[in-house]
Amino acid sequence: MTRRARLSYLISFAPIYVFLKLARLVPFRRRVALGGALAGLALRHFPPARKRVMANLARIYPEMAPEAARARCRAIGRQLGRTLTEILFGTEHQTKHLPFNVSGPGLEAIRAAHAAGKPILLVSAHFGQWDAARIYLRDTLGIEVGALYRPNNNPYYEPYLAEGAAASGTPLVPKGNDGFRMLLRHLKGGGAFAIMADQYHFTGAVLPFMGADARTALTPAELALRYNAPLVPCFGIRRDAEGRIDVVFEAPIEGETPEEMMRAFNDRATARIEADPDQWLWPHRRWKGMEGG
Repeated sequence: MTRRARLSYLISFAPIYVFLKLARLVPFRRRVALGGALAGLALRHFPPARKRVMANLARIYPEMAPEAARARCRAIGRQLGRTLTEILFGTEHQTKHLPFNVSGPGLEAIRAAHAAGKPILLVSAHFGQWDAARIYLRDTLGIEVGALYRPNNNPYYEPYLAEGAAASGTPLVPKGNDGFRMLLRHLKGGGAFAIMADQYHFTGAVLPFMGADARTALTPAELALRYNAPLVPCFGIRRDAEGRIDVVFEAPIEGETPEEMMRAFNDRATARIEADPDQWLWPHRRWKGMEGG
């Protein structure tokens, strides 16, 4: 890494570092609210991220008025900030989160697979509190759920993010060939694993997402078919600013091909996002490579 790049990363990490240190002086729930407020301001005033959110909103909601889109952009930032604050202070979040309201037919499928020693695959989206399902399964049912993880490019920020994400369940496996081999060993041993499948994947199949074509990774469905594992969509839905979360384990996705199964996941994720669009990670370039993306 060049000195210039390292300096750039250090400068961008500096306000996050200050927040991480000073926020510990604030009670946890107020700290999460503060993180949400700061992220809402940051997304509003950071042009690259704001433009990406506005472009994505325009793609999916072309009739939305600019004023409404700007208000939604701020709300998206607040929701994202709450979740990231909970992840960055992951160890504390484990003991101070409010009880989850848990439901859905997928929970019984998870229990049955675990009892039989079979592998389990959770498939989810960057929506609401996306680590809540892993926290619940470990702390309530004793099922440790690993996760596929993309290390952050910023070497100063990355250790904090990785430590926080690992607090919700291990192993935390980095994307790449070595990480994929770790994932396979974990599944072969009857382990449970969570994969976020709502982001652009350059070799993914072109499937509808939120009514527009997007490249979608087939990996979760391929692994489920390969290892005869239930593919359970799960979502941690943030119900209020106080931190109340509904964790929903939907019925396992079935199908004969990975494309069929991941199309079904995209439909499930779309329904969740359409019901509460502020909770999804709109800054990501989900429709990269598509017309206008």
